[in-house]
Amino acid sequence: MRQFTGQRAWLMQRLSALALLAAAAALAGFLLAAGPPDYHTWAAFARHPLGGTLILAVAAALCLHGWVGARDVALDYIHRPWLRLAVLALAASALGLVFLRVLLALARVF
Repeated sequence: MRQFTGQRAWLMQRLSALALLAAAAALAGFLLAAGPPDYHTWAAFARHPLGGTLILAVAAALCLHGWVGARDVALDYIHRPWLRLAVLALAASALGLVFLRVLLALARVF
């Protein structure tokens, strides 16, 4: 992927890390303020348009961060092209399944 090489990949990884850090801080603040939520609280949050959008944004940031990291590690340390392709395909499949699982969980809440 030419669009996530060099400085762009570095920037994407840092921006996704900041998004994940902000989400983790918001979640920690919510848990400290309100206590441990039950299923109905999470479902109400996910049903709200802003809540569902935030969940999707965090899942996208997580997948982007994971992809850039896995791609950089594979390119740096796996020298055989066939093995690198297999590892990257496995990483892309796993991250795609994670995002699909989030989408299915959100669809189930509605």
